[in-house]
Amino acid sequence: MGRTVPTFRQLIDDAIARWSKFRRALRREDQEYFDRLFRRVRSYTQAATYQASDNPMEAILLSIALDHEKRLDALERAALPPREYLEKSEAPEPLALQQHPGTEMQELEDDATK
Repeated sequence: MGRTVPTFRQLIDDAIARWSKFRRALRREDQEYFDRLFRRVRSYTQAATYQASDNPMEAILLSIALDHEKRLDALERAALPPREYLEKSEAPEPLALQQHPGTEMQELEDDATK
């Protein structure tokens, strides 16, 4: 008889089991963040199943990265005025890497006063 292919949810559970010693070694407050990462991965089960990667950890890590990107975008939307956010969304680089007008002068002034 053929072998049954595990579902992505089963693969997530397997990964959690493999990383259980790591989780146990974390501080208690960090364990909650660890658990939260894997809970969020479950929301990308459909895409990861469709991908059917040989290495499920790739799909898990990409799911975590995608979730972080979405959450970062939501924070930027909330923090920036609408016009600045629209300008930022057209930029090819992340907001954190962009130079804001006038910061070069401020950095030069700070260096000069030292």
